[in-house]
Amino acid sequence: MKKTFIPNLLSILALIGFIGTSISTLTSCKKAEEPDPIVKPVALTKEQKWSKAIYDNMKEIYYWNDTLPKTFDPAKYTTPESALEYLISIKLNPNTGESIDHYSFLDKIGGLSGEITEGKASGDYGFMITAAYNESAKVSWFVTYVYKGSPAGNAGVKRSYEITAVNGNSAVHPEVSNDGYLVPESAGYTNVVNALFNSESVRFTFKKNDGALLEAQMSVTSYDIKSVLLDSIYTVGNKKAGYIVFNQFLGSSSEVELSQVISKFESANVKHVIVDLRYNGGGSVNTCMTFSNMLAPAAATGKVMFRYKLNKVLTSQENPSDLVANFVKPNALDPLELYFIVGGGTASASELLINNLKPYYPGKLFLIGNTTYGKPCGFWATPIGYEENQTTTKEGYDMYAVSFETVNANDEGAYYTGMTPSINVSDMVGYQWGDINEARLGQALYHIANGSFYTTKAGSGKNQALKSDIDRRFKGMIDFGKHPKK
Repeated sequence: MKKTFIPNLLSILALIGFIGTSISTLTSCKKAEEPDPIVKPVALTKEQKWSKAIYDNMKEIYYWNDTLPKTFDPAKYTTPESALEYLISIKLNPNTGESIDHYSFLDKIGGLSGEITEGKASGDYGFMITAAYNESAKVSWFVTYVYKGSPAGNAGVKRSYEITAVNGNSAVHPEVSNDGYLVPESAGYTNVVNALFNSESVRFTFKKNDGALLEAQMSVTSYDIKSVLLDSIYTVGNKKAGYIVFNQFLGSSSEVELSQVISKFESANVKHVIVDLRYNGGGSVNTCMTFSNMLAPAAATGKVMFRYKLNKVLTSQENPSDLVANFVKPNALDPLELYFIVGGGTASASELLINNLKPYYPGKLFLIGNTTYGKPCGFWATPIGYEENQTTTKEGYDMYAVSFETVNANDEGAYYTGMTPSINVSDMVGYQWGDINEARLGQALYHIANGSFYTTKAGSGKNQALKSDIDRRFKGMIDFGKHPKK
C-alpha cells in the first residue's frame, strides 16, 4: 500500500504545485493587461434627438403602441420624417395586409393647429380643382370649391368653372392612363398643379358655364376661411329641406357659421337636413361635437355621442367617465331625416359626425355619393423639439400620431376602408353648389319627395370627376382639449 501511496501523493503534490503556478501566472498576466476602454455613446444630431423624442412619445400615446419595437436607434434615420414613417409602417390592417396608419404626420410648429383653431389660411389662392371630361370630350380641370374672401373668391371664381389656360399657356389638359388615373408627368398636369401649389402669383383663364371667359390674376395671401360654402332651403311638396355645404371643421368661427345656418333652418321649420361633406377632410373634434348636438334629435340629450378608445397604458390612467362624450342639445331643430353627401374626400371628423348620429336615426340617415376616406381615429398635437411655454425661438415639429379611436353608442366604428353610401352617385363638377340638377343633391331631394332614390346610368351626367385627388388639405380630426400629457 505504501509503495503505491507515496508516488501517488508526490504526483498529487506536483499537480497542485503546477496549478498554483499557473494561477499565479494567469493572475499576474491579468494585472498586466490594459483596462477595458470606455465606449462613449454616439452623439446624436438635433434631428436624431427629435427622432428619439418621436419614439419616446409614441410609446406613451400611440394607439398601436404595442406594435412599436422594444428598442429604437435614432442614429439610423437622417430625418424625423423617415423615423416616423418607419414607426407607423409596422401595424398592419388585417383586411388589406398594408400599414393601417397612413394618417400620422409631422407639421411645422403651430401651422396646422393655427389654421384650424383660428380659421385662417395663408400661402394659397383659396380654391381647389379636379379633373373631368369637358364638353369636347377632353380631360380638363374644373373648380370644385372656392373660399369666400380668398384671392380666387375675390376674383369671381366659382365651382364648375373650367381652366382653359395658365399664364397664357393652353397646355392644361392632363393625360389619362389606361386604368383611369391622371399621368403626373404630362404637361397638362404639371403646368396646372405647379401653378396652383408652387407659385406666388398666377393668371388663370376660366371658362364659365355660359361659355364666357374669366381672366383671374391672383397672388397668394392670408385670409379668413369661411367653412360654410352655401346654405339653402328647398320646398319639396309640403316639406322643407335645408341644405348646407360644410367644408372644414374649424374652431369657433365654424361654430358661429353653423349656428347661424341652423337658426335659419329652425325658422323655416326644416325637418329634412342635407349636409354636403363631399370635400370635408375633418378638423376639430370639438366643432364636430357641436354640429352633432345641433343635428341630434331632442331625445338624444344625455345619451352617448361617442366613446374614446385609447391604448392600454392611457386607458388605465383615465377615469372611464372622461372617455365618453354625451349629447347636449343646444337648439330646437329636430330633423326627421338626415342626408349626407359624401365621397373620397369625406374624412375623419366628417365621418365621426355621421357615426355619432347613426344610432339615433335608424332607417332615417342616408349617405349619397361614393365611399368615404376611412379614418375612425384622431390625434393630439405633441411638441417635438420644443416646450409649449418656451420663450426662446422654437424649433421642431408638432407631431400628430394616432392616439385614439372612436365608436358610437352602438359600439360601431373601425371604418378604416370607408363608409359605404346608401346609393353610389358620382361627383358632377360641372354644376354649381345648390343646383338641383346636380346628381347628388338631386338624389337627396328626390328621396325626400318620394321615399326612394331614382335609378341613374353609371357614368352618365355632366363633367363626372375622374380619379384625381390633388387636394392637399388636412384630412383628420384633432382633439385640442384632451392630451393626457398636459
